[in-house]
Amino acid sequence: MESPPDTTGLADKARELERFLPEGRQAEFRELIAGLLDIGAQSDRQRDEAAAACSSLAADNERLRERNKRLGAGLGQLQEIFRINDQAFLTFRSALTLSRQLRHLAALPGVVDTLKAAMVVPALSCLLCREDFEAFVPPGYPCPEATCLSEALSALPPADGGRRIYVGPVSALPQPRFFFSPRDIADAPGLLAGSCFIAPLYDKYRPDRRIGAFALGDPDPGRYTPQKGTDFLEHFCEVLSGDLLHVKIHEELARQRDSDALTGIPNRAYLRRNGPALLSLAARKGSPAALLFCDLDRFKAVNDLFGHETGDAVLCDVARAMAGRVRAYDLLARLGGDEFVVLMPDAGPQEAAVMAKRLRACVAQVARDRGLSGSPGLSVSIGVAAYVPGQSIDDLTRQADAAMYADKRASPTP
Repeated sequence: MESPPDTTGLADKARELERFLPEGRQAEFRELIAGLLDIGAQSDRQRDEAAAACSSLAADNERLRERNKRLGAGLGQLQEIFRINDQAFLTFRSALTLSRQLRHLAALPGVVDTLKAAMVVPALSCLLCREDFEAFVPPGYPCPEATCLSEALSALPPADGGRRIYVGPVSALPQPRFFFSPRDIADAPGLLAGSCFIAPLYDKYRPDRRIGAFALGDPDPGRYTPQKGTDFLEHFCEVLSGDLLHVKIHEELARQRDSDALTGIPNRAYLRRNGPALLSLAARKGSPAALLFCDLDRFKAVNDLFGHETGDAVLCDVARAMAGRVRAYDLLARLGGDEFVVLMPDAGPQEAAVMAKRLRACVAQVARDRGLSGSPGLSVSIGVAAYVPGQSIDDLTRQADAAMYADKRASPTP
């Protein structure tokens, strides 16, 4: 593209040259000069407009650069928020999976330890109401009484917006050692000066009833603050409450189904459901098994003389005493009335005879403790049957029952 002509001083130079032109050419020359001047003026305007446009573009570019810088910073913040939320969701999903995998409350201490590792938190507690859960969790698991639990949760500093959780400094807790065990405090130095999240666990079927509390603690004062979102944690507590209740209800039903209502030991249904598996295992291993059928002697006379309440207490004593004598892997069950059986895996005639002697001794001890050694007296007749591969649990029980009657007939009557 050619540059426009330089018109600076052109009019003055044209007047000097005009006098040297032939007659009749001056007018044409003046028109030419006027055209050049007009072109120069247009060029100046275009240059000024281009300069103004360039200046505007430079300003626009600067504004765009600033805007891109702000967008970049905002994107970085969004990426960090996404990363934190993604990590929180992954942690929540891991915790949720652990909660949903809980099948027995006896496994709860291990689940709590695994939750602590999955949630990457130095201190984690899952307190359960004693009245509801103590019979199902292992001895020593933290189960405060309902009154104490309610008082400790009610004493928490109030949360914003009517929320039912506490998020903030551990130092603000009236009873920090209620929610965090000595082990947690020892394992996380500085915990008492850190931050925590505490949420009540509610009965999903009775939302006004607390069944426990879930607590997380960290020596970092900034980890749990009211400004940070806790939606995942609150939802997890709701899920955990439901899972704990479901497992407890399932275990209650299983106990009612498989346990004798009076003595608490397994019942006939439990024997018929689990006995065949023990016999099948013995057959596969080629190992012996034996079943002992126990029938209390003169128990009807005890009932008639002392009443059914005393008779029930005697049955409970006998069941408890037998449970203390059998091996950990033996199956003791009450068939009904005053009849008990003991299924012994890996037991031949010699082991069965030793067990029969133990059971007679424990019944004799109950009789002495209850003052029944004299008249009418209390003892036990025991029949032993050795398992034959292919034999059903019912057949084995009938065989032992027949042997028990033979023992009863052979026993002297006091």
